[in-house]
Amino acid sequence: MRKTELKIQHNSKIIKMISALQRYYFRPTFLGAENLNPQKPAMYVGNHTIYGVLDSPILIDYLFNEHKIAVVSLADHIHFHLPIWKEVVKRVGGVDGIQEYAKEAMRQGYSILVFPGGGREVIKRKGEAYQLIWKQRFGFLKLAQEFGYDIAPFVALGGDEVFELGFDANVILKQKWFNKLLSNKKIGSFLRQGEVIPSIPTHIIPKRIPFYFKFMPRLAIDQIETMEELIAFRDDLQLLIYTEIDILKQVRESDIAASK
Repeated sequence: MRKTELKIQHNSKIIKMISALQRYYFRPTFLGAENLNPQKPAMYVGNHTIYGVLDSPILIDYLFNEHKIAVVSLADHIHFHLPIWKEVVKRVGGVDGIQEYAKEAMRQGYSILVFPGGGREVIKRKGEAYQLIWKQRFGFLKLAQEFGYDIAPFVALGGDEVFELGFDANVILKQKWFNKLLSNKKIGSFLRQGEVIPSIPTHIIPKRIPFYFKFMPRLAIDQIETMEELIAFRDDLQLLIYTEIDILKQVRESDIAASK
């Protein structure tokens, strides 16, 4: 008997509306469409860029409205504490990123959008552009194994370059008084030991930098049997994403040069 009843929504008009400004402003380029398969659900895994609200809507819109792939995004818990915003997140296929909700979405046959770096990867500090902050998370891979999902890697380029950071959150994290504050269990838990403290950009309006998205061939995970193999797979997956980000930077440079 299932303990979780989950109603998943994908409102095409809202998805298009949310991404419309971003698509106009950042002029996204999509590569690797031949690797997308709407007939077979997969777990889409990639890098999360700063603040996480500029490129994610574009990605969800592209998959849903152009390739009929309804991805369920495992969103940070904080989204669901905001009265109006949480309804928006739900209508673009977002669910609270807890394991049981993910499992229920997979039971219903949905593809899953996962950013293993989670909230920490969007709350970037200076010098962390395009860094994967996955810590020791392996749950998403075990989940893919459990449901027989392939891993569908992708990369996003542009989002980590639209803001210059003025105030670096590391400054406050190094303060003795702040660490003393975090020693309080309730405060430390609420602030996730400082992980949710954002760095502040020098400007509100993002730079108009072309966005690029690339989808790589799917990776089967059913052959993995040991924890050592799982660790090696995750390491290889991270290396693949880093490598493709560098390749996309070269593609962007070539496109810019060709347009001059």
